[in-house]
Amino acid sequence: MNHPHHPASRLLLGLSVLLAASSRNGMELLLDFLLLAVVALVAARSHFWLLLRRSRWLLLAMLLMFGWLTPGTPLPGLPGASREGLLLAAENLERFLLALAVVALILKVLPPVQLVAGIRSLLAPLALLSISRDQIAVRLALTMQEVESSRNGDPKAREPEVRVLSLPTPSAGATDYVLGLLSAGLLLAAWLT
Repeated sequence: MNHPHHPASRLLLGLSVLLAASSRNGMELLLDFLLLAVVALVAARSHFWLLLRRSRWLLLAMLLMFGWLTPGTPLPGLPGASREGLLLAAENLERFLLALAVVALILKVLPPVQLVAGIRSLLAPLALLSISRDQIAVRLALTMQEVESSRNGDPKAREPEVRVLSLPTPSAGATDYVLGLLSAGLLLAAWLT
């Protein structure tokens, strides 16, 4: 499958959108969350629902922890809950669901091999610390493969075998630089406002 953009550009743009949107508060955060949730539901429905289903207990725990364990003004209809706690729960749930929406969109546009190749590219600065990004990429790819195999009940997952991992090495094009500038603009706007 041919992708017009370098996977690292797509990952960087997704992370920039996540950081810019989640740095908002109040109504801006709510609007960003609603926009990204609708986009994820339309463009990456299966990924988004899967992430929501897997996170349901964490979402419930966040609601209970913030809503019922935060001191504040008691609510008459909800014993033990506080107004401030429920507002704090809503804000944190919006940020978490916003992150799930962005992850779903990234998973939709990047197949696993492209995802690993993009992460490997973004880890290039680790070479300055003598950390091998190739080893991290191989471990990530093998972990993703094992998780997928065990989830599907694949009996071959238990048999040791020699595997060859080949990651694509796409070159950056003009649109990748545009995506990089867009990512930088989003981060700058989030930082300045």
